[in-house]
Amino acid sequence: MHTMTFAELDDWVAQQSPLIQAHAFFDAAEHFDDEGVQFHRGDLVVDSLVVSPVTVIDGNAVTSEIAYDYDVGLLVVTGNLTCDHIGRLAFDVVVGGSLYAKTICANTLNSYGLYVGGDIRCDVFAEFGCYTEVQGKIHCARVLSLMNDVVAKGGIDGALFQLRGTDVAQLLIPDVLTEDGYFDEEKFSAYVREARSPFKT
Repeated sequence: MHTMTFAELDDWVAQQSPLIQAHAFFDAAEHFDDEGVQFHRGDLVVDSLVVSPVTVIDGNAVTSEIAYDYDVGLLVVTGNLTCDHIGRLAFDVVVGGSLYAKTICANTLNSYGLYVGGDIRCDVFAEFGCYTEVQGKIHCARVLSLMNDVVAKGGIDGALFQLRGTDVAQLLIPDVLTEDGYFDEEKFSAYVREARSPFKT
């Protein structure tokens, strides 16, 4: 990767797809002039994709996990993003192509969003405080929306469950809930990453 300035990022974004133009902005740029933007042109395969604080992949990206150094940021992938697991995020994620993951347990504390230009394909999808907007279709047997909104403009190949509070107990087993019957993010994430089903039979 090489470093570009935020002004160079703005010029680059202006030449991209409408999705990237609409969502690839970073409000805290003035506080990170020294860090700048980490930019990679071409496809990238890494064990851990680090967002620090703005990372742009002009191509496809394949990674096991997404990590971050700051509690603010932006990740842009112009092509497809393939990732084993997506969990808590402190930044917007903008994917021009499709997103492929084993498990998605997206939580940004309702501060950021996940924007995908193609489809999402995953084994598990749960948002617990992450606005999600997909231009294509979500392919997942059960899509859980537990705090924010999930918008799939191409539809959902599966069932959407919009549950709030203790209503999650209708669908999820006690092992992934708090003692009071609320969704437990850490328990749920650990459970599904071990390829165990969190759903009642």
